[in-house]
Amino acid sequence: MIRPSSRTAQFSYAIRNIVGAAEERERSGRSVIYLNIGDPQAYGFRPPAHVVEAAARAVSERFTGYEHSSGLKEAREAVARYATALGAETAPAEVLMTAGASEAADLLLTALVEEGEEVLVPAPGYPLYPAILKRLGARPRYYTLDPRAGWLPSPEEVESLIGERTRAIVLINPNNPTGSITDDETTRRLLRIAERRGLLVIADEVYRELCFGDAPAPASALAAGSDAAVVTLESLSKTHMVPGWRVGWMRFTNAGRMPELARAVHRLASGRLCSPTPAQYAVRPALEGDRAFLDDFMREIRRRRDFVLTSVANVEGLSCVEPAAAFYAMIRADDPEHRPDERFVLDLLKETGVLVVHGSGFGADPASCHFRLVYLPDVDVLADVFRRVASFMHAKTINHRDTEAQLVEG
Repeated sequence: MIRPSSRTAQFSYAIRNIVGAAEERERSGRSVIYLNIGDPQAYGFRPPAHVVEAAARAVSERFTGYEHSSGLKEAREAVARYATALGAETAPAEVLMTAGASEAADLLLTALVEEGEEVLVPAPGYPLYPAILKRLGARPRYYTLDPRAGWLPSPEEVESLIGERTRAIVLINPNNPTGSITDDETTRRLLRIAERRGLLVIADEVYRELCFGDAPAPASALAAGSDAAVVTLESLSKTHMVPGWRVGWMRFTNAGRMPELARAVHRLASGRLCSPTPAQYAVRPALEGDRAFLDDFMREIRRRRDFVLTSVANVEGLSCVEPAAAFYAMIRADDPEHRPDERFVLDLLKETGVLVVHGSGFGADPASCHFRLVYLPDVDVLADVFRRVASFMHAKTINHRDTEAQLVEG
């Protein structure tokens, strides 16, 4: 018997882990509505033509062998121009192209933390960060996003959690899974805390261009003029609807504060040779080309979001803070049976065929019974989803009331 390493037991990724239950349901001949993964292409959206054409031309006409481990020169130059235009002056040498923002997170955390060290991460937040940290033998320490405050973090709480072994603060803005936006003043306060305490800020801004109103200022721009060390993670996966292309990057702001870390990241990156070459040819046209497609995309997503908010309000026992960005709703269920959220989600799948992700998979309190729903499907599908969810909630409420009545009579 060949044993796996013990570190693999620490790796858990809730968004995909629950798929096993859905696949088991499908094997029994019953359908599933998958609302667990934010992949626009899975729900009929397509990437803009000028981005597809750039990658297609690259495959047929340009060099697509091993590139430099830092990435294609024209892609790094385009990212540097993009960041500089946002207010964060950046040189191409301060950009590293990666296989999506996920690889960027993995490389960065691997280069940063020792076993037993800590990184502050939001709860709820993207589960890849704690998964990577646990695999490395490091510890995610959670700061709370409070739904009563619109899912905003408290700088006071964040600072209270900093200890001798803390290395970094992860800011996910806009947030996945809540779709909330942290205002610029709160981000400035968090940057000042990090600067004062000598911590790295990891700014995950994958959804920054997918806001229904004004987008937050990039953390890197807000750090301009300070000594805050910021590494920003971005990608084309969501904004340009090409998640399977695996094209992302990290960029260093105030790189002079972290030359050894940057060298360590590049050293690790050299070990995987390079990120996918063909997709990198799409970076410049994506960042500098026509953006009208994004307006159309967000108009469609807003329509779906508004439908979800109305549907939630019409189901007794459900509530939701209005998402300000992305395509996720973090919905709270007032469960009469007081099940942990994962049990609630699995029962919902079993009885309705609707697959969502339990809030504790993102670090939320299991007792609060939140779940994340992806609202990328068209309104007809979402209407069917909420008919099923409403029936599920109603049946549980009636059963609970009947049980309570029987106990009183008994």
